[in-house]
Amino acid sequence: MTGWTSPKSGVIDIKLANDMVFNKDGMQESYQGPTDELRFMGLIMFESIGKDSPELETITFSTENNKYSGTYTRALTGADPEDREAWAQEKYVQWLNSMNDTYESFCKAEITSLKIYRQCIPSDPHAYIDKVESPAPGELVVTLEDGPWMDGTYDLPASGFVSSNMMIRINEKNDGLQPLEKLTVTARGGEDTSVEEYDESING
Repeated sequence: MTGWTSPKSGVIDIKLANDMVFNKDGMQESYQGPTDELRFMGLIMFESIGKDSPELETITFSTENNKYSGTYTRALTGADPEDREAWAQEKYVQWLNSMNDTYESFCKAEITSLKIYRQCIPSDPHAYIDKVESPAPGELVVTLEDGPWMDGTYDLPASGFVSSNMMIRINEKNDGLQPLEKLTVTARGGEDTSVEEYDESING
């Protein structure tokens, strides 16, 4: 690191030397690049200081010449926790933002909607989320619509595959603030249902 600034409240910008060697350990996938590595560095920092800094929204790592840059965000929308519809939408935004962190490079497109993700991986049940609702504080109910995912590679069953993934991703973006405590995912008209409970040792 060569510099550390905060241009406005909730934002940290960190500069790195231009001669930084990316993928030094050779662990990245073939489709991943410097942006993914820098974004992951932001995640690591959130994991260390996010819970004690509720005002923190984004961390950006970039080289001094700005040739490479990656931003990790908490993805808060300012939703009132008492507003069930707004809170459910915020959890959806956090999940989609986390999916973009992972799949933007793979899909060669910014994942800003379910449609974009579906075009990239049409066999993934995550791409067929139909409804996201919050029946009570800390709880989320997600309904999957039928689609090409049925009986496919990711239908394991689908509800369990989606619920475990969403629980981790949403709470990763929360970073301990207003955690998702219970997540129910239903598919196939309710015949395939999975419930995930928040475990701080895993999801926190």
